[in-house]
Amino acid sequence: MQVKASELLARIGEMFPEIEKNGVQTSCYYEEKTEAWVVEFTHGDHSLETHLDKKDVEDCLAGRKCVHMGVQVGRFVESYCLKDDVCPTGIKK
Repeated sequence: MQVKASELLARIGEMFPEIEKNGVQTSCYYEEKTEAWVVEFTHGDHSLETHLDKKDVEDCLAGRKCVHMGVQVGRFVESYCLKDDVCPTGIKK
């Protein structure tokens, strides 16, 4: 399956609307060497990136399962937004 970066970013945005709501910018690219998608979250001077397995991304975008990708990005968003207080989620630590 040929995945476009815009499709991956749109799916992440659907799964985690708090990203856009809180002004966190996302970008991604496919890294041939590791055969993984690199997703970067940026807010002000803060930025973090995570790697998503190619198959997990393809499965999610094909509507088969989003568990692995959802957990990976979800943990990352939680860590980024709550641990570093980047996102005003209203959730207390």
